[in-house]
Amino acid sequence: MNTPQKKVNYLSLVHAGTIGEPAPMLQAGVGIASLASGENICNDEAEIINILLVEDNPADRRLVAERLGNNRKNHFHLVYAECISEALQALAQNKISVILLDLQLPDCRDLETLTKVHAASSGIPIVVLSEIEDETLALKALQLGAQDFLVKWHTNEYLLVRAVQYALERKLIEEHLYHLAHHDALTGLPNRKYFYDQFKQALAMARRHNRLLAVMFLDLGRFKTINDSLGHHCGDVLLQKVSKRLAECVRETDCLARMGGDEFIIVFNISHSEDATTAANKVLEIFSAPFMVEGHEIQTQASIGISVYPPDGEDMETLIKNADLAMYQAKSENNNSISRFWFYSPEFNARTAELIRIKERLHHSLADKEFVVHYQPQVDIHHGNLIGMEALLRWQHPEQGLLMPSKFMQTLDETGFIVTAGKWVLREACKQNKAWQSGGLPPVVVAVNISCQEIRHKDFVASLKQILEETKLNPKWLELEIREQVIEEDESLALIRLTEIAALGVRIALDNLGHSHIPLSFLTRYPIHSIKLDRSIVTDVATDANHAAVAKAVIAIARVLNIKGLAEGVETQEQLNFFKAEHCEDAQGYMFGKPLPPLACTELFNRLKVGREAQTS
Repeated sequence: MNTPQKKVNYLSLVHAGTIGEPAPMLQAGVGIASLASGENICNDEAEIINILLVEDNPADRRLVAERLGNNRKNHFHLVYAECISEALQALAQNKISVILLDLQLPDCRDLETLTKVHAASSGIPIVVLSEIEDETLALKALQLGAQDFLVKWHTNEYLLVRAVQYALERKLIEEHLYHLAHHDALTGLPNRKYFYDQFKQALAMARRHNRLLAVMFLDLGRFKTINDSLGHHCGDVLLQKVSKRLAECVRETDCLARMGGDEFIIVFNISHSEDATTAANKVLEIFSAPFMVEGHEIQTQASIGISVYPPDGEDMETLIKNADLAMYQAKSENNNSISRFWFYSPEFNARTAELIRIKERLHHSLADKEFVVHYQPQVDIHHGNLIGMEALLRWQHPEQGLLMPSKFMQTLDETGFIVTAGKWVLREACKQNKAWQSGGLPPVVVAVNISCQEIRHKDFVASLKQILEETKLNPKWLELEIREQVIEEDESLALIRLTEIAALGVRIALDNLGHSHIPLSFLTRYPIHSIKLDRSIVTDVATDANHAAVAKAVIAIARVLNIKGLAEGVETQEQLNFFKAEHCEDAQGYMFGKPLPPLACTELFNRLKVGREAQTS
């Protein structure tokens, strides 16, 4: 290049050994020059772009510096090197955005220069500045990784700046595309593919240095409920806010990713297993404060499962699977009001396999019609009339005979099959009640127990509506019995679900009342039509003053709220006399009849009066 006779505006020239000292020109060796002009020089917000100039000719270095310094749109810092060894040192010590490379250097020449710099540049765009105009050389340079090829004596200020800007733009585009390919579009966290790459590297390092590695699998509580009640947009915003808090509480060396839906995973090095406990508690702390989403204050919890390398697995797939199993264990222990974490243990595998086998057996039992529904009468105790029937599930086991719910209900709950079984019972009860009515029998209310899992299921109300339409049963002849835990675990969800159910015209009964952790005043907030006194209270009302006092209080509350009260488990005359004296309306128990199959219930209808008409003497 020919150096023009023009004054160069260098504001600061920094050279190794004379840091901070101004210099009239670029000296030999590795250094940095701040090149800018005009107003951009004083603009603190201007983006600083480091350019590595690998050039051994002082005149060519000055010309490049001048041409870049004249550009007012960018704030360039020029880092320079005279040879390959200095170039590699500069790349290691500085954050370089673009490399301007002369191919003819003292310690390396031609395309070998490009090959060595490209190998050490980690994707930094390279613009070749060549002394000779050679189309073949240019094509080979581009094939070996050069971004652009400029001939020095053909290059003016415009072409040089344009080549640098084009290299920067292309680098930004490539980085953006790389980010999109390796990060979750919603949260910006590494996606599953990128996480696996990070995990493999972390696992390799742990093996090499004989270190422990913890895998933490995290699942949000009530996320489906939030999505259903507030909408998917609010759900997305919540995920973004959770991601931000998670990112703030992990170290830079930790691997954090969103695995999909409301599940996240973190992999981190630990010195002792206790370190994983400390980390889990730190993560759970971020859920102590509510999340503000679109004007809603959302309190969500987390369930965390933890596995540790190498005791819980020596490969990536096993460690993730075992952390996932531990997370489900934590979730099963979680009542949606407390965040929990659980460490994997080998017993999980055996228990999980057993639950899978049991669930398959339950499906076959349902298909083979081993499940049956019996009905227990509910009676107006002051008139002795039949006013309702409670549907109760039984299992006609081919080997063990007729099983009561106490023998299999926990299994239904653990396997999640209770949702499927509950839907089947609900449909059978509605079909049977409609069949009784179609057969000319007086209509009564049939009560069906609904589990917490069923109420939490997002499709429950839609399924209920569909069953009523299919069976053509008037909703007023159906009562759903829910336990107090439904309200206790999630008051907001309970209010939404119960309101939707009541809107269909279906009655709602609060079951097993008497040992409640919720204030009885809560009954005024929910569409409750009747309450059932817990059988453990009923059993001792005639002999235990405390239980008698509880029973009286519940009956009084029902009377004040003008809702029906029913005593469950009445088996003796003393118990019946107590509830008559306290003006409890209804009762259910062996004193009035055991649960019966549908055919036997038809005989019961014919034997007893039905309804609440006044008893005649």
